[in-house]
Amino acid sequence: MLAGVNSRIVRNAALTTIMPSRRNAARFVALTATLFWVLAVSFIADFRYDGDIRALLCVGEETHHPAAFDTVPTAGPWGYDGQQYAALATDPFLRHQDTVEALDSPSYRATRVMVPMLAWLLAVGNSTTALVVYQLLCWGLGLGAVLLVACWLADEGLSPWWALLLVTSTGLAAAIIRTTPDAAALLFMLAALWLHARHRPWPALVLACAAVLARETSYLVALAVALDELRHRRFSIAAAFASAPLALLVAWQFYLRSVLGSAFATGTSNFSVPFTWVPAKLATVFASGGIWWMEFLGLCAVVATVLAMIVVATKPSSWSAPELSFLAFGAMGLFLSYNVYCEAWAYARALVPVPFLAVVIAGRQPDRLRRWIVLSVPLFYLLSGAAMTRGEVHDALEGRTLLAALRGEPPTSASSTGATRSVPVARGRPLYVLPVANVGGRAGAKWKTTLELANLAPIENRVRLELLPGGDDSVPRRKTLVLKPGQTLSWQNAVDELFSFGGSGALRVQPRFAAVAVRSLTENMAAGASSGALLPALTDEDAIRGALHARLPGLVHDPAAAVRTNIGLLNLAPVAIVVRVEPHDRGPRALGRLEQWLRPGEFLQIDDVFAKVHAGRVSNGSAVVHTPSAGGAFLAYASVIRGRNATATYVFPGKELPPILPAGD
Repeated sequence: MLAGVNSRIVRNAALTTIMPSRRNAARFVALTATLFWVLAVSFIADFRYDGDIRALLCVGEETHHPAAFDTVPTAGPWGYDGQQYAALATDPFLRHQDTVEALDSPSYRATRVMVPMLAWLLAVGNSTTALVVYQLLCWGLGLGAVLLVACWLADEGLSPWWALLLVTSTGLAAAIIRTTPDAAALLFMLAALWLHARHRPWPALVLACAAVLARETSYLVALAVALDELRHRRFSIAAAFASAPLALLVAWQFYLRSVLGSAFATGTSNFSVPFTWVPAKLATVFASGGIWWMEFLGLCAVVATVLAMIVVATKPSSWSAPELSFLAFGAMGLFLSYNVYCEAWAYARALVPVPFLAVVIAGRQPDRLRRWIVLSVPLFYLLSGAAMTRGEVHDALEGRTLLAALRGEPPTSASSTGATRSVPVARGRPLYVLPVANVGGRAGAKWKTTLELANLAPIENRVRLELLPGGDDSVPRRKTLVLKPGQTLSWQNAVDELFSFGGSGALRVQPRFAAVAVRSLTENMAAGASSGALLPALTDEDAIRGALHARLPGLVHDPAAAVRTNIGLLNLAPVAIVVRVEPHDRGPRALGRLEQWLRPGEFLQIDDVFAKVHAGRVSNGSAVVHTPSAGGAFLAYASVIRGRNATATYVFPGKELPPILPAGD
């Protein structure tokens, strides 16, 4: 018997030697996450951007940026959100107008100042160094969130290995690949909750304040802690968590108001009635008869979050600050609009705490079924993030195998017959369709847009469509489609079928991997059969820039016969511009001048342009359009409508220098 006891002691000692302690397991989880992301970031940067990791700031070719960005590789025409906060890292107090012009929504972006400010401080104010420090903070603090959860699990006597579910969580993956501060804000949130759970409220309060300045939605964590303290009748601590982070956020907003003249911006309309986004989202997930796995798994994660919220909400006696935070962010997710749910890159960052909190609270559930329902949230986010990362690496390989890319072989892609040949795969340039419409008009007119989209690549291509509405509703609508090699899609009423939108505007088509062809025609369906062939989309090269004056010829105006001319404009510049429209009759002198102020990306149609300058009958007129704004660039067209029930004839401009004699200022 004594020999048996000794045998068990020796066996247990051997297992203790082989199996790492919980703390060591937590460190191993963090090391695994770090190694994975070092390799992933290195592969993407090396294969796509010749090894320059600064390219993961996703700087747009067409966007304004400070001088520190001059040597940073660009990533497409408009880039991504990371470039906004990187610009802020060069000047977090917005002392230079150059920085303000680099932000698409200055008061909105500058609200999330904590990580850019830390980068600026650590770089001792050096703008070039601040860009790299900002990246390292976004990545390092995001990976620190994985370590913190693993340590938290170990402290509660649970297995730290569950934190492996967070290594490729979609929100973390998006924040790393696009270098946004969301994962850094996540660490501040989790650290505040962890310190609070360890009965260290005042350091937790400092981190809650930092989290709110990193991402304003972090205030939900401060409120969760305040509610937890109220339940335990610790009123002074509850008041501190409810008021201090909010006071700091409001104080910073007042500073922004003093610098920018505006503050308290919330960006676009990101909230709506729960689940109204589902039909449009399902159409995206199952576009082209296939499944977009990143979005499908992300959608499963959202469904799993709703089920987990029900599980957690039914046991209020077990609520503490982490459970309350999970419920708060889950509830926020219910009210997010399609502007956020349009792609996993967006909503996963907004909801980045959800899978991390789910891992923390899963082990506290009283039975196995409840635990697995809660754990399904990080599991689906893990799979969605893995698909996201795989897609980025796949795009960087450009049709090559990993081994071929490491050997330095040129990009290749498989043809439809299965043979392999060398194909230069160029990143697609944006195309512009204007106008597009799904709207009624004069005399019972019904304006609708026929749209045709063709993938010119011999590989699968992902295309983002962005509707830029005209009028008061200026919030863009987005939809992403996946096209098979050589596939062509068409819509008879594109604005309604793709966006369920009533109104007019312009459409920006951004292929992700290779070029596409786009043709369209917007016409009055009440006029009968189609009146003409589809028209090709416009490109950046069609823009009217700088000193160029463009003439729209062949315009007419006859109020007695309901003959009129409309002129449409789309601002392509990243800044607001003024566009001047000068209608002419047959003579060289303008009949008048109209000036229109256009925000970045704004579409505007000037209806019956000759009537606005009080012109009489014009049989062969024209209009000259140009912008006096520095850095201005815009697209223009004229639509000529010859009668009450007629459809439109479209006129696009030719450019000329020197300008035609303008009307007097």
